[in-house]
Amino acid sequence: MKTAFFLRASGWLAALLWTAPVQAELKVATLHPLLTDLAHQVGGASVNVQAVVAAGTDMHHFSPSAADVKKLAGSTLVLVSGKNLENYLGKLQDNLTADQEMLEVGAGIPSLTRADAEELVDGQARRGGKDKEKDKDDDHDHDHGGVDPHWWNSVENMQRASKVLAAAFSKKDPANAGKYEANAVVYSKKLGELKKWARREISRIPADRRKLATSHLALSYFAREFGFRLIPVQGMNPEVPATSKDLAAAADTIRKNKITAVFPEQGVNPKHLTELSRETGVKFGGELIADGNGTGGLATFTGAFEHNVTEIVKALAVP
Repeated sequence: MKTAFFLRASGWLAALLWTAPVQAELKVATLHPLLTDLAHQVGGASVNVQAVVAAGTDMHHFSPSAADVKKLAGSTLVLVSGKNLENYLGKLQDNLTADQEMLEVGAGIPSLTRADAEELVDGQARRGGKDKEKDKDDDHDHDHGGVDPHWWNSVENMQRASKVLAAAFSKKDPANAGKYEANAVVYSKKLGELKKWARREISRIPADRRKLATSHLALSYFAREFGFRLIPVQGMNPEVPATSKDLAAAADTIRKNKITAVFPEQGVNPKHLTELSRETGVKFGGELIADGNGTGGLATFTGAFEHNVTEIVKALAVP
């Protein structure tokens, strides 16, 4: 009897002491798929992440709807990419409450200006042949204030971004500051290993073959970090139709430099690259993810980055 009573008493005591798992108190909304991934990496179980922008979304066209704005309710932090990628931030800010903060994650990361990016462009492919006034008008909506907004195409920049998030999360949720900082360190080390892997893979490409012919100038940060030259058929803006002069310059560069592949980008019409391929005989490489808009396993930074490096090496390495 005593034993049975003891067991029942122990069960009651355990029931009294048991509590349900603590729900994450810090709520964060994200307006870029890669920021959703990064928030999970740094926040872990301590952060409730609301992804406003779904994987695969065209980031150059996205503008939050009324339904999207409703998803921000209850979020303490609203994470956006920054560097003038989003032209709707003013209106979005007007819809936030006094206790909500918008954080432009890219604001604290060193920028490549348009001039910097164009320094990475192979000379023959620069868009100098266009009429200056027309070029100014065409690129107005996508020049992003003269800054290349694709900062996430860099391992080092994502390491910086993890620190930015750890600091922001810690400020809003000091009780879990140690967790955020530790998570950022773990993720940064993981990215460091990823960069080592990328360098080993890219070393299989001879220096004179490290040239990326793509639709638009979206891989500048990647190119500078890993030593590539760029041939963007449509400049910074994938929506501005390439002129005959642009295509002629790109074709000339492809021939002179014996470029072996052109790379389509996810979400960008490959029409002009198809024309170049037909005219020069250069083959198509695998589709690259330049705007952070991959889907499935490619919706994370590591997934998209590994995919891009693999496709680039496959097409450009010497057989």
